[in-house]
Formats: sequence, structure tokens, C-alpha cells
Amino acid sequence: MTRPQPRNPRIHGAVELADPRPATAARMALEAAMARLLDVGEARVRSGFVTTGNGVIHHLEAGRGEPVVLLHGAGGGAANWFRLIGPLAARWRVLAPDLPGFGLSDPVPITTPLGWTGARYILDWLRTVCDEPVAVIGTSFGGLLALRLAQLAPERVARVVVIDSVGLGRELPWPVRLATIPGIGRLALRPSRSGARALLRTLLVTDPARLRDHEDALVEYLWRSAAAGSLTDMVTAVRLFGGLAGQREIIADPELSDIAQPVLVAWGERDRFIPLRHALHAAATIPRGRLGIIRGAGHSPNWEAPDELLATMEPFLTSPVAEL
Repeated sequence: MTRPQPRNPRIHGAVELADPRPATAARMALEAAMARLLDVGEARVRSGFVTTGNGVIHHLEAGRGEPVVLLHGAGGGAANWFRLIGPLAARWRVLAPDLPGFGLSDPVPITTPLGWTGARYILDWLRTVCDEPVAVIGTSFGGLLALRLAQLAPERVARVVVIDSVGLGRELPWPVRLATIPGIGRLALRPSRSGARALLRTLLVTDPARLRDHEDALVEYLWRSAAAGSLTDMVTAVRLFGGLAGQREIIADPELSDIAQPVLVAWGERDRFIPLRHALHAAATIPRGRLGIIRGAGHSPNWEAPDELLATMEPFLTSPVAEL
């Protein structure tokens, strides 16, 4: 593990571990947007960087106790958890990486199947920051990674929470399917503040009013994260993720039936991105599956209904694994 020297104690009241790479204007703008979002969410964290065989991975860390790993979806980065890091850190050691190619983490070769590839990258990072079994919480694309990680390294994953996860069925909203078409995808995925706000309001949350104190900071962070990355890589990833027929990588029923860990499938009742029936089927198929429906929420209850989501997760996270 590479241990950068401490620098700059200004971020969120904690020492930041140094980024070993030269600073760039795009990363500095992203760091500022991340700091603003975390401050809005009153999330006091330590920001750290480790070097793995796949490059530099950035993560946020807070709290003490049993480790909980948070995996974000296909946009933004670790600070997407800005409304849950603080409450979770009151009881657990929270580790939230920027997935490779997102946030402040280095890009990696994009290969299929995306879930398995991403899980291997996360496992490499996890081995550098934690040497005990973890609970993994993943939202959207991060949910697929969480389940693949549980399959890949069952000895490292004690329990899993997936929130409005992809990979449990084919369905996708038509704007996402159309973005997989060459030419259209490059235009639709070009980073902009207005595009990030439109996506947030139309597909990711059901009631933007729940975000009125946080929306501007969240939009800025989502936009800056996309702008700091590669548009070509994002277009490629979206085309490998889905097509006009929907999602490409699906965790089949026999695979779900073989997952040994307890799994909580938490879902926004009004998700416009992925239908609720995916959650119902997965929770019924996974042997130790449980279902939690977040009433009134959409695809991202960690943004618009964090209190309700936390209340759904806490009994699952605090119960002995043997009793789940």
C-alpha cells in the first residue's frame, strides 16, 4: 500500500492524505465541488489516496468500528453519499471509494462484463485499506458491483445492501437506451450543469423539493466529476452497459440463488429508472434476501430520502449475520 504524506488539514476538519499525482485544473475544480457538497451534507471525512495495480484510487473515510463500504452509481463519486456518511459514521467505519474512472480516481481499461471488471478493481482497492470482512452498500451500478464482489470474494463480504440496483433485469428508461446509439450518446453524455440537473430531476429523484437545500451543490459535483473524466470512456461504458434492448449484464436466477450472504434489496417505490419488480424478484430469489421499499422515493433514496433509507438499513446492518 502506498501511504502518501499528510498535507492540507483544511478539508472537512480532518487531515487529507495527499494525491500523489500532479494537480490539474479539472481535478482542483472537482475537489472544490466535492468539498462543498460534503460540507452541505455536514459530512466530516478524511480524503485519502492509495495506489493499486490499477492506478490511484481516491476514497472518503469516516468513523470507527466495523467497516462499511459504500459504492456509488455511474455518475459523480464517493461524495454522492454526502447525506449518509455522517449518520453511518456514528456507528461504523465508513469507506467510500470513487469508482475507477469516476471522481478523483484514475481511469482504467473498460472491459466487459462491467460488473465483474469493476468488482475486481474494488477488491484490489479494498485489500489496501481493510483486512477484515465488510458490509457493502451499493446504489444503481454500485449495486451490481456489490453483488459481483460478494460472488467474487465471499470471504471479504459479510452482508450486502443494494439500492435500486442495475443488473437485476433488462429494463432501462428510453433516454438511456437512446444514449447507447453512436453519435446520440456522445451528444447526450457531454457534461454540462443543465444536463446534470435535467437527469437528476427527470430520472434520479421523484421530488426535487426534497433536495432544495442540496441540489445546486449536488449538480455542481455531478457535472465537475463528469467534466474531469473522459467523454469517450463514458460513451464506451454506456454502450457496453446497455443497448436498445436494455441492460446487457444480468445476474441470472441461478447466480442469485447461489449468493450465500444476507442481502437487503432496498428500492425507491417510485423509481423511474429501474422498475420495482426487479427488487421484488431479486429479494425472493436470493436465499437470504430481504426487501425494503422506500415509500415515495425514486432511483436515488440516498439523496431524497436518506432518513427513511437509513431506518430501513440499520436493523439489517446491526443484526448478527447468523440471524439474517
